[in-house]
Amino acid sequence: MAVLLITHDLNLVRKFADRIAVMEQGHLVEQGRVSEVLAHPQHAYTQRLLASKPVRDVWPAQPEAAPMLKAEKLRITYPKPLGGFKGWFKKGEFVAVHEASLHLPQGQTLGIIGESGSGKSTLALALLGLLPAGSMQGQVFYERKEHIAGIKSAQSATENIASMKFDTSLRQSLQVVFQDPYSSLSPRMTIEEIVGEGLRIHEPTLDAAQRQTRVLAALQEVGLNEAQFPGLLLRYPHEFSGGQRQRIAIARALIVNPQTIILDEPTSALDVTIQQQVLTLLQKLQRERALSYLIITHDVDVIRAMAHDVLVMKDGQVVESGAVDAVLQSPQQAYTQQLVAAAQ
Repeated sequence: MAVLLITHDLNLVRKFADRIAVMEQGHLVEQGRVSEVLAHPQHAYTQRLLASKPVRDVWPAQPEAAPMLKAEKLRITYPKPLGGFKGWFKKGEFVAVHEASLHLPQGQTLGIIGESGSGKSTLALALLGLLPAGSMQGQVFYERKEHIAGIKSAQSATENIASMKFDTSLRQSLQVVFQDPYSSLSPRMTIEEIVGEGLRIHEPTLDAAQRQTRVLAALQEVGLNEAQFPGLLLRYPHEFSGGQRQRIAIARALIVNPQTIILDEPTSALDVTIQQQVLTLLQKLQRERALSYLIITHDVDVIRAMAHDVLVMKDGQVVESGAVDAVLQSPQQAYTQQLVAAAQ
């Protein structure tokens, strides 16, 4: 059987392909045997692809930093049907996350890594309050700093998540950027409506002119402006590339001045050159705003570039955790060793 593999994952190409064809803007710019092209690229675009490995540029971890998000023994379950006569009267239980604990300090990044189905995204949805409260057990601690008349005041909230009705005011300090920029932005809304939507909810006293000023400032912060894209605010998501859409999604999260952002596979749908740009942007924003990130990914290189600490999940359980250098350079668990080896 012949296989035509279309991907932006160069490790996948290196391990499985015999020949490679490199395309840029509809043109086939280089092709040949994988070993030859990847070892001695001739075209400038191929050279850029190979040089686009994520680069680490983050502040060192601060041991005294206050925790912005903390979970203790978080357990998440779903009902499942039972076979036979018992299934008529009750349902079984599928445990998606087994008593996971995590700690995310201010201005730092916690990476969660694992294979598909390991419980990473389910854990994130629970922290965001997007799962039924009855399916969760455990404690979740949120720290938020409210801006009142220019004065920052700290306010903490610790909830027993099993009985918790999520405090929607927390959503201003806890935002999310989803995996797929093609589906996370409404195709029926303009860029001004998409980015400014959070202001309508969390700062309803702003008038239209004030909202527009804030929207333009947020877009400028992520590298998009009217000079590059005339009529920027009136455009729709389909008029932008994947990397530009992800910048718009980041602007939508930033505009309400959050302290913590959950990034669920934020670069997996992007090619490696755009991935590098988005990661560089996230690192810059973290340094400037002292943001805390919880980043969920299966890409070890992204974790190595972004995270201060890492949790490794498999089948809903945290199998290993610790400082990113210690875990990735000297993994103790066999599963972590497999993940690290597969990324090399």
